[in-house]
Amino acid sequence: MGKPTLLIVSMGELGTSFLEAVARTEIFETIVVGSRDLTKAQQRANNALIGAGLEGYFPQITAEHLDVAGPDFATKLKAINPDYIFSAPSLLPWWKVDDSKVQLPFAGYMALHLSLMAIFRDKIEAAGTDAFWIGASFPDVINAVLNRTGFGPDCGIGNVQEPVAKIQSGIGKTLRCNPQDVRVQLVAQHAFEYFVLGDATNNDLPPYLMKVMVGDRNVTDLANHVLRTPFPFPYDLSFNRVTASAGVSAMRALTSPTQTPVHLPGIGPLIGGYPVMASSADIEIDLPPEWSMEQAIAINEASLKWDGIDAVEPDGTVHYSHKTREALHQLLGQRIETLSIATAEAQAKALLSAL
Repeated sequence: MGKPTLLIVSMGELGTSFLEAVARTEIFETIVVGSRDLTKAQQRANNALIGAGLEGYFPQITAEHLDVAGPDFATKLKAINPDYIFSAPSLLPWWKVDDSKVQLPFAGYMALHLSLMAIFRDKIEAAGTDAFWIGASFPDVINAVLNRTGFGPDCGIGNVQEPVAKIQSGIGKTLRCNPQDVRVQLVAQHAFEYFVLGDATNNDLPPYLMKVMVGDRNVTDLANHVLRTPFPFPYDLSFNRVTASAGVSAMRALTSPTQTPVHLPGIGPLIGGYPVMASSADIEIDLPPEWSMEQAIAINEASLKWDGIDAVEPDGTVHYSHKTREALHQLLGQRIETLSIATAEAQAKALLSAL
């Protein structure tokens, strides 16, 4: 059996960083770069091909004209017949927003992601492909909204996985052990990493569950100290490289014939991120026996307020927090209390106009 085929759709900064990272691995035999701008797709594909080749990797990287708004998207997607699809679309990426002028909680920007991801959902479903879909646009919540309203991504990447390396590195340095021997199990939602990857010492963190072992030794107390240690971090375009590396870790697990430990956000209808055992066959939540699944779900849902969300209903309706509602009112001049598939496009248009 040959290696799988990956399709990357929407070539923004994260998609490009992920392409460059995954091309420098042995995971995929073929990588298809899809974009509505074929010239851009060809340039990104060729850049990755040369860079990967210089490091000794030569997957087949091709460009394809793919416009999610076009009538032939589903037909072309079916013809490509990928094993895995990666998408991270946004109508306005975070790095283009001037935070000094716009003070919105993260949830306030959700419509800019959800409106496009809803279109992707419909077109991917129409293609009838059996591909595994990685949705990387605020997966901790967007993926849940999509899956609670029909077809949706299988999982996301990043977020919960990204603080793990800080924990492993810190434990390894303190105990003088191999960081790879540090086993971390972390339940956390998107907002968590912004409090543990940064300059400040943070004792007030979003809710989380964590267990850290080195062999038979429980070092969770030490790991909690490591989490709160100042860690200057560049929240600029370089951050996409970190998320791309988390994507490579995820793809190694998701394409493996045997179960591999990793952390994944946005698994089906679940809010937030979890430790899992993943393989090409399935994703299995991997909690320590002392944690219940109900407890883990409650922790991630309690963390939503840190992103400006009060709750996400079983039908996918997002209820904004008071802070988010007030910020949206100040920016848009209208009262908006919720977000849903039905209202995402209108909210996104209003945000684009204001921003």
